[in-house]
Amino acid sequence: MRFPVHSAGARSAWSAALLALAVAVATALAGGAVTARAAVTVRAADELLSQGKPATASSVENTGTPASAAVDGNVATRWSSAFSDPQWLRVDLGATATISQVVLNWEAAYGRAFQIQTSADALTWTTVYVTVAGTGGVQTLPVTGTGRYVRMLGLARGTAYGYSLREFQVYGSGGGTTPPPGSGTIPDPTIASLEATAGPLATATYTVPNPSGYKAGTITYPTAGGSYPGIVLMPGYQGTQQNLSWLGPRLASWGFVVVNVDTNTLSDTPDQRGTEIRAAGTQLLNLSNATGNPISGKVNGTLGVSGHSMGGGGTMVALRDDSRFKAGAPLAPYHTSPNFAGVTKPTFFLTCASDVAAPGATYARPWYNSMTQAEKLYIEVPGDHLCPMTGYGNKAKQGKWLVSFFSRWLRDDTRFTPFLCGTQRDADRTNPSLVTQWTDTCPF
Repeated sequence: MRFPVHSAGARSAWSAALLALAVAVATALAGGAVTARAAVTVRAADELLSQGKPATASSVENTGTPASAAVDGNVATRWSSAFSDPQWLRVDLGATATISQVVLNWEAAYGRAFQIQTSADALTWTTVYVTVAGTGGVQTLPVTGTGRYVRMLGLARGTAYGYSLREFQVYGSGGGTTPPPGSGTIPDPTIASLEATAGPLATATYTVPNPSGYKAGTITYPTAGGSYPGIVLMPGYQGTQQNLSWLGPRLASWGFVVVNVDTNTLSDTPDQRGTEIRAAGTQLLNLSNATGNPISGKVNGTLGVSGHSMGGGGTMVALRDDSRFKAGAPLAPYHTSPNFAGVTKPTFFLTCASDVAAPGATYARPWYNSMTQAEKLYIEVPGDHLCPMTGYGNKAKQGKWLVSFFSRWLRDDTRFTPFLCGTQRDADRTNPSLVTQWTDTCPF
């Protein structure tokens, strides 16, 4: 088949004296914070505030031990850090809370000297607990403090490995009753706001330094504080970042950290693009887990993906093969020998009615039909194969649908559901000048 060209235009040594001094200063600042190990009990009046909330760390050992694993309520998963000091893990409770206990469920790699700290803004910290004699295991720490953010700051490791927590549990009152992670500053959506060229959040861009596994990348991110889901954008055959340059800022302004990438070669196959998507997702998470860059702490560990044409085929490959990607939107997707029946992630197929390069009836529709265990959305719109690209198609409608889809499935923000699966969608779905086919698995 002939394709159209898509181009448009071990650890630093810590001396005993330095460690003692650091702990002494921290203790003084904390007003003599408690250092004794408490019994493993939780008072009945305490509420678990941290589970499922956004978590961030100074580093991760690998992609299988993310910060989010320490607040998922599952002791079979864990966060682990790089093998160096100092390291930290923090959780965003979503609102100011009164903190009464912190429970640390350590894996074998534990902290010998560490602090528990609280903060209102993740910038200025108050120490509420200090120890230089951590024993590992399960430690229940009585603390007194307030803050939206709570972190464990490790100063000295108990082993040669890093810090590793199966669970980091914060108890108290308050916090908790906030919108889904990453949506606290996002107002209720309307048709007008979703169809505008930009959402409610200011954004900035950052060029990926030393791309790994792909040629180049540009990250667009909200400048507001907090952490957000990450999304990888992948161009089509002979395409570049320009293909989807309209979509990155649109998504970022609604609370996503978006990396728009260039492929290693313009003719990379869909499978190669799937590998590059995974590499870009890994680097986005690593940048968030590192310090000294504007993405630090910005990604909450959840990933999504969207790609055009062969990039849409790569999107399906990533959804099938990489559990980190929780939702995807293939746009006029193409893949010659796919088997995507095993894809169980929410998937939004956007196809073009006059597409002769990757007709929806040949590619996206059979994939949609084969995916019997996924929440799905299929929308066909007027236009040829280029209809999802920058400068083509109805970007007000496409943007509304894509923002709503990723908000619903990457943030679990049900405020966006009506625009895809409710009365707010009907004006689009029944207008043949806007939509030529619409199929879904509503209600979701």
